Amino acid sequence: MITFKTTRTIRDLDLRPLYEAVGWVSYTERVADLATLMVNSQLVVSAWDNEKLVGLARTVGDGISIAYLQDILVLPEYQNKGIGSKLLQKVLEMSKDIRQFVLITDGQAENRAAIAFYKKHGLQTFEETQTCGLWRVI
Repeated sequence: MITFKTTRTIRDLDLRPLYEAVGWVSYTERVADLATLMVNSQLVVSAWDNEKLVGLARTVGDGISIAYLQDILVLPEYQNKGIGSKLLQKVLEMSKDIRQFVLITDGQAENRAAIAFYKKHGLQTFEETQTCGLWRVI
């Protein structure tokens, strides 16, 4: 049975295998202790199979005017079981009073499934809302 927690205290030892399993090496190669990311997040919702971390969603922001969905990831062997949907639903519910809820994801063709996932949960693209997003790539 999968349980969900809202603690921001999660050990690097638990986080690193999750980030590596989904190929997010930009985190694992640049951050010595992934637990620091959680502590400094606005909101963290994690999914656990007993003592094993199998999914995570986190936001950064000020808690009033903006929440940015920084990460949402699920171990590959636990994907397509509703865990990602539950994580996103929990984050959206906990952020319902925050004026802006934003996420940025790759727009390439191979990411269409992820975009469809977000749209299924009520999020809209910038084009659909006639807004513009800008960023600086490092």
